[in-house]
Parts: sequence; structure tokens; C-alpha cells
Amino acid sequence: MRDAIRAATPDRSGLGRVLFELSRVVAYQHAALSRWDPVGRVHLTAASVGYPQAALEVTNSCLHTHPLFTRLQHDQLPIRLCEVPAEVRYGPIFDRVILPLGYREGLTQPLFAADGRYLGMLNMSTTAHAPFPTMSVTALALLADVVGAAIDPCRGIAAPVDREESVVIATAGGTVHPVTAPAAAHPFVSGSAGVELARAVAVSGRPGDHLLLDGDVVYRTRMQPVHSGGTLVAYRRVDPPHGLTPRELHVLALLPQGSSNARIAADLRVEPSTIATHIERILRKLHVPNRTVAAATAVRWGLTVNSRPAEAADRTENWSTM
Repeated sequence: MRDAIRAATPDRSGLGRVLFELSRVVAYQHAALSRWDPVGRVHLTAASVGYPQAALEVTNSCLHTHPLFTRLQHDQLPIRLCEVPAEVRYGPIFDRVILPLGYREGLTQPLFAADGRYLGMLNMSTTAHAPFPTMSVTALALLADVVGAAIDPCRGIAAPVDREESVVIATAGGTVHPVTAPAAAHPFVSGSAGVELARAVAVSGRPGDHLLLDGDVVYRTRMQPVHSGGTLVAYRRVDPPHGLTPRELHVLALLPQGSSNARIAADLRVEPSTIATHIERILRKLHVPNRTVAAATAVRWGLTVNSRPAEAADRTENWSTM
């Protein structure tokens, strides 16, 4: 069963297969896998069986506000409906889902990544009176790691994500999905150079590291293809290398194109003499003899100016569109 769950694709069809496999250990009537959106701070349905849409919407929008949510995240263990204390049997999930739909028993399993990231929740319900057997609950707990991996947007990456990095997923279509909360304000917008770099990684299937200049801010980025067909982008803000200014980095990024000082000056709307001064300072700070070696340094760094269309709208979307 673990192998079957590992083999599931991350789309609704594949995750529906995960729910089918789990029916072999838990005799549920309705079930749902929900991903956690760290930016919107809501759960989003990844796959479901049987639950009415209205019930899913209530659960997704209200589960994290229920007192049991803190316990679930702390214990990281499944809890049965029959085990929920009477004093916390209240709120929208009970009033608008459990009681109206006649659920007598249920099971909720929090899902986490190996690095500790909270990924989402597995919910199961039945109108049968008998509690889910302890053996079923134990089996589900033992499968929680592979079920979590099935909905993890970072599944299959070659290197783990550092806790200091922000993470987004860039799809083949150019939309961007934040994976971690700090990624709410990110430099990856539709049509930007950063998104195009991510799309190139997805097409090639090869990871790539880049130094991304976004205005006056410098980001170190790591890009890796993921099973969904998109690219995972882990990035962090860094100081400009070798004491270079943002303007000097911009000039340096243009050197591999073989542009003349006049061409670079025209692109940046300054005088050629200003570009000559910038290049002198770049050579001095990098301790290199000429612009050819400086250009090679820019290539080695993966230095890219995060140019973007003047009216590009930020196409950050939630996981419900995946």
C-alpha cells in the first residue's frame, strides 16, 4: 500500500487513488485530502470522495480555527470523532457538517513533511455507529508520512528546503503558488525573468541556481523540477556579492550578452561614460583583469535581472487550481 501511495500523481486523479487505497484500512463513507495554504491560511481540497461541496468549504475555512487544530498539530496523531471531548464539540464544523450530515464517527489525520512543514489534513467520516477500530487508526498513523508526501508540493526535490528560504512553485503555465508563508511577497510574477528561468528548469528537467536582481534587492535562488511538471523555487535575500551595488550588478548581468558600453548605456538610459565607470569598479571589486572574465563570473553566478512587463499582474494563486 505504501508503494501504491508513493506512486500516486499529485493531481486530483492520483490523490483520489490515494483515498481509494486508504479505504482498505479505514471503512469510511466520505473522505477528503486537503492541502494547507500558508498564505491564505485556509485548507484547500486536493481530492475528495462523497463529501458535499458545501461541507468541504466549511471544513477548509474553519478547521484551523477549532481548538482541536492546535492539538492535532502538536501531537501529529489521528483523532477519532468518538474521542473528541464534549466541551469542544461546537463550531461550524459540528453545526454545519457533522450534525446535519449525520456523521456518527470520523477520523482526522494531520499531515507533515519530513522536515516538519505542516502540509494539510486527511478527514474521513461515516454515519455508522461503531467507532473506527484501533487497528485502522494505527494503520493510518503509520501511513501518514507517505500520504503527506503525496500532497507535498516539494516532493521529489533533490535537496531539502532550508528553513530560512521562502518557497514557491512556478507551474508550466507561469502561475506561482506560495508554499511557505514568507513567500507571500515574492519577486516571481507573470512574465518576469525569474518565472521564465523556472519554466526553463521545468522543460530541461535540470536544477539551476541563480543570483536574481529584483530592483535593488538581491535573491539567491535554487530551482528544481518537481513531479507536478512545474519548478520549485527556494530563495532568500542576500547581500550583493563582493560589495557590488545593485546598479553594478545590473551592468555585470548585461556583459555576457557581449553588449558594448553604448548599448548598455542605452538600455539603462545613462551615458556611456557612466557605464565605463561602473565597469572599472566591477573589475576592481571582482579582482578580474577584463570584462570577459567579469562576464564569465556573471554566468557562473547565474546572475539575472528580474525584468518584468510594465503592467504584469502578480498571478499568485492557491492550490485549488492545481
